[in-house]
Amino acid sequence: MDTDLDALVDRADLDEIIRRIDDLCSERAWSRLASLRDKSAAAVRTGRQTWPCATLANYRLALHAPAEIAAGSLQHPTSTFSIGPLTEVIAQNHTWAELSPYIDDAPLRGFVAYERALRGEDIPNEAALRSVLEIPITPAPWEPAYEAPIYDDNGVSAPTPQLNVAPSTEVVCTSTRNDDDPDIEAAIRAVFEAWTTQSNGRVSFAAVSGGVESSLGALGLSRASIAPLEPSQVMALIAWAGASGGAHGRRRGGAQGRFGAWWFATAMADALDEWPLPQGTLRAEMEELQWFTWTTNEPVLGWQLQMVVWDPFNDMSWAFSARDMS
Repeated sequence: MDTDLDALVDRADLDEIIRRIDDLCSERAWSRLASLRDKSAAAVRTGRQTWPCATLANYRLALHAPAEIAAGSLQHPTSTFSIGPLTEVIAQNHTWAELSPYIDDAPLRGFVAYERALRGEDIPNEAALRSVLEIPITPAPWEPAYEAPIYDDNGVSAPTPQLNVAPSTEVVCTSTRNDDDPDIEAAIRAVFEAWTTQSNGRVSFAAVSGGVESSLGALGLSRASIAPLEPSQVMALIAWAGASGGAHGRRRGGAQGRFGAWWFATAMADALDEWPLPQGTLRAEMEELQWFTWTTNEPVLGWQLQMVVWDPFNDMSWAFSARDMS
């Protein structure tokens, strides 16, 4: 009976409502959980502070409920405030074949398809699905095995990719005038947008004529240790950063992270006018550049990604540092 749910919401005891959400999940009573979600959301109109409970219930439905019920969570008003994008949450425990019949909204269909492709499902490369991000739905063989986050009942785990990086080399930096490169700077800042707008993150960027010593010097460094990266490792790191919300921001999702990596790599190749590049062309363009992570050997506190790129043919380099304190 829903009368007990009505009484529960009327009391607006958040702890009690959360316990009931846990119980309904354990009982796999998904229709009743959807009812509790809707009642909790509606109670806000009468001054009850039950919106967080509605958000949690909707998140649990996306994560655990059968595809037909889970799909209904994607457009529920509470989805905006969820732990992560529900298009990513729902992709963890449901296949595209299960979900596709129940998702009509074109952008939502596209994002869910991209998320399922990141988890290894064979998704048709349909133009309607690609329209949301434009890049190929299925990662190319040379792209990394993008690490999917793990959602549980109350949160998400998405650690920094563990890469087999070559030994580092110390370089002495040189003081150089910083040039402008608005396309590349914008691409980098877009990757870390959630870090800087929703959390405490900061991004520093330099573009110079000269090698890595020059661009690192333009960031104000005197010495740094650099370690080379393969194109697939670059994509893994940038996609991880672009998918995350940093220390306190809302996670943006793996599909958005991979898009950010593609946009960043295309900007570095000076090929945004040709967007999106064929997968093989993007790899070839990335192989024309030399990529490195860098550090000053200080302790890593919070979230951090630091990279420097050198174009040996034009003797230009770009460096950035992105940090967000926990």
